[in-house]
Amino acid sequence: MQQMYTQYQAGVFVSRTSGAFFTAPMWVLWLMPFLQCVNLIFFYAVATTHFWYNYTLLIPCFYVGLLGGAVYVNGFTRINLDLPVEIREFALSSASVADTFGIVFADSVSLFIQSCLYQANSIDGAAVQCPVGGKN
Repeated sequence: MQQMYTQYQAGVFVSRTSGAFFTAPMWVLWLMPFLQCVNLIFFYAVATTHFWYNYTLLIPCFYVGLLGGAVYVNGFTRINLDLPVEIREFALSSASVADTFGIVFADSVSLFIQSCLYQANSIDGAAVQCPVGGKN
């Protein structure tokens, strides 16, 4: 578990650092959140079916960190580069607040996803009940 977190953080570090050298075009910036949803589906499938369960799973963990860091740094970079100076500070502040709300929403949803994973793997102790399927 610790190795997966370390790989994820390494990916975030690399992608956020690369923001000084590379700015993604808008179409790529719009594609990245879709790819994050694909990652969610992939890791949910891995956690429920256990079809991939060895150290090579660290590679997708690094990729997830790359993608997450890239969305963050390129979103703020695009705001800084593309918007007029008169509204830039407001736009950056708004994006920061939206980022925080997104994190809170994702954390709330993750409680239910975790409970469904607990249910699928016959683990007790979920904080909430899985909204799909049988009893937790």
